[in-house]
Amino acid sequence: MDIRISRIYLDKRTVSTALAQKILSALPQVTPMVDHKDTLLEQLLAESLPGGKRTLFITLDDGEMVRPCPGTTAPYLCCRYSVITITEQCPMDCTYCILQQYLWERPVLTVYANPERALNQVDCLLSDHPGRFFRFGTGELADSLALESLTGQAADLIKFFALRKNCLLELKTKSDRIESLLSLKTPGNIVVSWSLNPPKVIRVMEKGSATMEERLQAARACQERDYLLGFHFDPLLLVEDWENDYESVVESLFQVVDPARVAWISLGALRFPPSLWDIMRTRFPDSPILNGEFIRGLDGKMRYPRPLRLKLFHHLTRQIRRRAPDILLYFCMEPPWVWQEVLGFAPASNAEVDLLFARSLAHRFPQLHIEPIETHAYHQSW
Repeated sequence: MDIRISRIYLDKRTVSTALAQKILSALPQVTPMVDHKDTLLEQLLAESLPGGKRTLFITLDDGEMVRPCPGTTAPYLCCRYSVITITEQCPMDCTYCILQQYLWERPVLTVYANPERALNQVDCLLSDHPGRFFRFGTGELADSLALESLTGQAADLIKFFALRKNCLLELKTKSDRIESLLSLKTPGNIVVSWSLNPPKVIRVMEKGSATMEERLQAARACQERDYLLGFHFDPLLLVEDWENDYESVVESLFQVVDPARVAWISLGALRFPPSLWDIMRTRFPDSPILNGEFIRGLDGKMRYPRPLRLKLFHHLTRQIRRRAPDILLYFCMEPPWVWQEVLGFAPASNAEVDLLFARSLAHRFPQLHIEPIETHAYHQSW
């Protein structure tokens, strides 16, 4: 994948920060525009999304940089993932990407030059909640590795988490930007994960991303360096010949990676807020998604109807279990009855999903040194 930055907007407060200087030295051909944050934001609001994917805004985050994943509402279950936001927006251009709608007021690549604020908040969270194992990730509002060659943020996070207990860091990506990871001494509590879809979906609907072969080769390289791996079949898409296409993806996956090194696999069918429909129709008028059958779910999001979702989940589960029966499978934003129907059990709450992760990881990966699990800690909010 090829990331091209044509413009840099620099918040005056960040000029002397190490991260800003690192990025500027990597892009000597681009002259930054330096001004106050508010002035720059007024200019950036007028930026189009395609142009925004080539525009970098370096600023500071003065608020909460570590938050619970926004997930969705009951009856749908979420896994209580903890999101670290040190970057926002993505240089790739996926047809279905919710960031088109969710970050409409910030249509540019944004890097926060004060990551130490986020790290302090991680330490406070771990200190305030003993007895609970935390899963942190940077892939909610950005791709975790797409800008790694410019920022080195992932490598810095790995060094930070190597010294922390009772937690892990997931780096979620559709790129193959793993060079900085391979040069590090690998701690046991890092999961590098990839979103997967059939090659024709990647080619048509995930523009600017790494090919499936490039993603799997990057996964193999990380596996050889003793990283744990994760994979996300999300969003699953009902495209023509999807049964054969997804079976081929699963087969290719386990030809490359060792199931014993895979921490988890998620399954999530396409869902999106209704307002994203008009954005997709404007930006991607020929997308096959627009010909799909959708209903409005109980959380207000557009979803495939229940029978179609179950068909997707049953098919993927059979293919994965045939090749890797012991891997933790979970659903993203699905109700308990989906878990029960497809996996034969159903967590009663988000806290129980969180606890499921801790117990599975403690059993399969003793190198994580997960402290004795205190069930009550998982039923406390933060």
